[in-house]
Amino acid sequence: MNAQSLTEQLARYWSGARYEDLPPPVVAMAKSVLLDTLSVGVRGAESEAAVATRKGITSALECNSGSASLWGTLLSLPPSAAALVNGTASHAYEFDDFGGCGHSGAVVIPAVCAMAERVHADGRGVLVALAAGYDVAARVTLGAGGYRAHNDLGWHSTGTCGTFGAAAGAARVMGLDPDRFTSALGIAGSFAGGVWAFLVDGAMTKRFHPGRAAENGVSSALLAEAGLVGPRYILEAEWGGFYSTYAGAVATPDATVEALGREFRILLSGQKPYPCCRGLHSSVEALLDLMQQHQFGGDDIERMIVHGADRTVRQFSKREVVTLLDAQFSMPYSLGVVAATGRAGLDEFHPPLDEFHPPRANDARVRALMDRVEIVPDRKLGPYDEPDLEVRGRKGEVWLRHVPVPRGAPTRRLEGEHLLRKDEAVAVPVIGQRQFDALHQAVMTLETCSDFRQITALLRPA
Repeated sequence: MNAQSLTEQLARYWSGARYEDLPPPVVAMAKSVLLDTLSVGVRGAESEAAVATRKGITSALECNSGSASLWGTLLSLPPSAAALVNGTASHAYEFDDFGGCGHSGAVVIPAVCAMAERVHADGRGVLVALAAGYDVAARVTLGAGGYRAHNDLGWHSTGTCGTFGAAAGAARVMGLDPDRFTSALGIAGSFAGGVWAFLVDGAMTKRFHPGRAAENGVSSALLAEAGLVGPRYILEAEWGGFYSTYAGAVATPDATVEALGREFRILLSGQKPYPCCRGLHSSVEALLDLMQQHQFGGDDIERMIVHGADRTVRQFSKREVVTLLDAQFSMPYSLGVVAATGRAGLDEFHPPLDEFHPPRANDARVRALMDRVEIVPDRKLGPYDEPDLEVRGRKGEVWLRHVPVPRGAPTRRLEGEHLLRKDEAVAVPVIGQRQFDALHQAVMTLETCSDFRQITALLRPA
């Protein structure tokens, strides 16, 4: 073993990092993902998964109050429990950010916010903690072979790798020294988890994974602060280490600390224009583009053929859409509802609060269009390549579109006011326009904030 482990290197850098060390693009990105996650989090607070999680944890704890706010409600819980509920709510509608560990915002931001309320952190401290959490979550994912390789083994990286980011964010906002920071990462890695079994039946555990990872990160940082010592070699231990156990032959441990302190992995995150799995976005965008360019609607479509790989079929071919997750991972539903409505917003995917089924799963027109979608595994796609979309019209037309980098990616950021309008649309029904405007202003000037509780106070329902 090297004298200094990978976790020690991460901990020593981020425990000593200052606000002044963050390049302006990193600060700007930290503010952007914070507003985006808080907005989707307050909307997700009354989702079925978040409500069940909230009821379950309050019953288990036999308490319903604490120092950390539950976004979108008037309630509060102890920090680790609040991180669990807020993380679940942030991922409830599949509208949170992507990249890094998969869904870094739903893991890191609830952990950082919960501890920031507890210690009355200032805005600069929160910005550094966000940068730390995103950076560590992404670096551990890269060390596990990268998102695609790690997830192809059956692990849900948001839960497995994300827990390290949550611990890093919590440890940094708490001001842990390098040794306790290292222990926080070691403790968190000892209980990392999350697998893709939810995809078979559309189970709610996908929403729960980022919440559990956030909870684990907060608890690990608190345990480390109290003196519990975690394994320094949690990542690279040959037997029982995270990489040897969770990644095996695909692991690339050196990537964990490559350019540490020079390249900030928060900049690898993207933000979603559509509330469905990111793997569907290129096809959704392609269909929207074709419909606009050629001025056709659903009734003009004979077939929609997605030319992908075996993994495209494995992940996105579901036709029996019963749950919200089913809809958000179904290529037939996503293309069918877009063809029927010409839109791909929250109203096209998530059900009203008093219903269970996706909003148009039983719509005859959407069902007919779903039947016209075919996924063909006739492409050899690299880990991050996107499929092609072929649309055949009823009059013999053939329209083709390939979107190699869908909107919202790090190399193709959401343009202009699009992200702000998205955040406004999802948050205002819960917190109102006046509070959203105040939240936006407060986040954009976060470095001047003296107590982060001023931010979380704006997340209560109007």
